[in-house]
Amino acid sequence: PKEMILITQSVKEMKLLMSDYVGIVRNNERLRRAMKRLDLLYEETEALYEKTAVSPQLCELRNMITVAYLIVKCAEFRHESRGLHFNTDYPAKSKMAQNIVL
Repeated sequence: PKEMILITQSVKEMKLLMSDYVGIVRNNERLRRAMKRLDLLYEETEALYEKTAVSPQLCELRNMITVAYLIVKCAEFRHESRGLHFNTDYPAKSKMAQNIVL
Protein backbone atom coordinates (compact mmCIF):
# COMPACT_ATOMS: atom_id res chain seq x y z
CA PRO A 1 0.00 0.00 0.00
CA LYS A 2 1.02 3.56 -0.72
CA GLU A 3 0.78 4.68 2.92
CA MET A 4 2.07 1.50 4.57
CA ILE A 5 4.13 3.47 7.11
CA LEU A 6 0.93 5.05 8.48
CA ILE A 7 -0.71 1.64 8.82
CA THR A 8 2.38 0.12 10.45
CA GLN A 9 2.69 2.99 12.92
CA SER A 10 -0.99 2.78 13.85
CA VAL A 11 -0.69 -0.97 14.49
CA LYS A 12 2.30 -0.34 16.78
CA GLU A 13 0.37 2.38 18.58
CA MET A 14 -2.62 0.05 19.02
CA LYS A 15 -0.48 -2.68 20.57
CA LEU A 16 1.17 -0.25 22.97
CA LEU A 17 -2.13 1.42 23.83
CA MET A 18 -3.85 -1.85 24.68
CA SER A 19 -0.87 -3.17 26.63
CA ASP A 20 -0.32 -0.01 28.67
CA TYR A 21 -3.90 1.12 29.32
CA VAL A 22 -6.08 -1.97 29.01
CA GLY A 23 -3.76 -4.70 30.28
CA ILE A 24 -4.38 -7.04 33.18
CA VAL A 25 -4.14 -4.21 35.74
CA ARG A 26 -6.24 -1.24 34.70
CA ASN A 27 -8.28 1.63 36.10
CA ASN A 28 -11.03 3.92 34.89
CA GLU A 29 -8.70 6.77 33.94
CA ARG A 30 -6.56 4.50 31.76
CA LEU A 31 -9.68 3.12 30.10
CA ARG A 32 -10.93 6.66 29.36
CA ARG A 33 -7.57 7.58 27.86
CA ALA A 34 -7.55 4.39 25.80
CA MET A 35 -10.98 5.23 24.40
CA LYS A 36 -9.90 8.77 23.46
CA ARG A 37 -6.86 7.44 21.64
CA LEU A 38 -8.95 4.76 19.93
CA ASP A 39 -11.33 7.46 18.70
CA LEU A 40 -8.40 9.34 17.19
CA LEU A 41 -6.96 6.19 15.61
CA TYR A 42 -10.40 5.38 14.21
CA GLU A 43 -10.74 8.83 12.62
CA GLU A 44 -7.24 8.67 11.13
CA THR A 45 -7.78 5.16 9.80
CA GLU A 46 -11.15 5.98 8.25
CA ALA A 47 -9.64 9.01 6.52
CA LEU A 48 -6.85 6.81 5.19
CA TYR A 49 -9.39 4.18 4.11
CA GLU A 50 -11.30 6.75 2.07
CA LYS A 51 -8.29 8.17 0.22
CA THR A 52 -6.09 5.12 -0.44
CA ALA A 53 -6.48 1.73 -2.04
CA VAL A 54 -7.92 -0.95 0.21
CA SER A 55 -5.31 -3.42 1.41
CA PRO A 56 -5.37 -6.41 3.75
CA GLN A 57 -3.23 -4.46 6.21
CA LEU A 58 -5.62 -1.53 6.28
CA CYS A 59 -8.62 -3.83 6.73
CA GLU A 60 -6.80 -5.62 9.54
CA LEU A 61 -6.10 -2.29 11.26
CA ARG A 62 -9.78 -1.36 11.04
CA ASN A 63 -10.69 -4.72 12.56
CA MET A 64 -8.11 -4.27 15.33
CA ILE A 65 -9.61 -0.90 16.24
CA THR A 66 -13.10 -2.42 16.37
CA VAL A 67 -11.98 -5.27 18.62
CA ALA A 68 -10.00 -2.89 20.85
CA TYR A 69 -13.09 -0.68 21.18
CA LEU A 70 -15.17 -3.68 22.28
CA ILE A 71 -12.53 -4.76 24.80
CA VAL A 72 -12.34 -1.27 26.33
CA LYS A 73 -16.14 -0.99 26.49
CA CYS A 74 -16.38 -4.37 28.25
CA ALA A 75 -13.61 -3.38 30.66
CA GLU A 76 -15.43 -0.11 31.45
CA PHE A 77 -18.63 -2.05 32.11
CA ARG A 78 -16.93 -4.47 34.54
CA HIS A 79 -17.14 -2.90 38.01
CA GLU A 80 -15.25 -5.65 39.78
CA SER A 81 -11.95 -7.48 39.74
CA ARG A 82 -11.99 -11.17 38.92
CA GLY A 83 -9.30 -13.55 37.78
CA LEU A 84 -6.86 -11.81 35.49
CA HIS A 85 -9.06 -8.73 35.12
CA PHE A 86 -8.04 -6.33 37.89
CA ASN A 87 -9.37 -2.78 38.05
CA THR A 88 -7.75 -0.75 40.82
CA ASP A 89 -10.95 1.33 41.08
CA TYR A 90 -12.96 -1.86 41.80
CA PRO A 91 -10.59 -4.24 43.64
CA ALA A 92 -13.28 -6.58 45.02
CA LYS A 93 -15.34 -9.28 43.32
CA SER A 94 -18.99 -8.50 42.73
CA LYS A 95 -21.36 -10.76 44.67
CA MET A 96 -24.02 -10.22 42.02
CA ALA A 97 -21.81 -11.72 39.31
CA GLN A 98 -20.18 -14.49 41.36
CA ASN A 99 -22.14 -17.31 39.68
CA ILE A 100 -21.86 -15.94 36.14
CA VAL A 101 -19.46 -17.76 33.86
CA LEU A 102 -18.76 -16.31 30.43
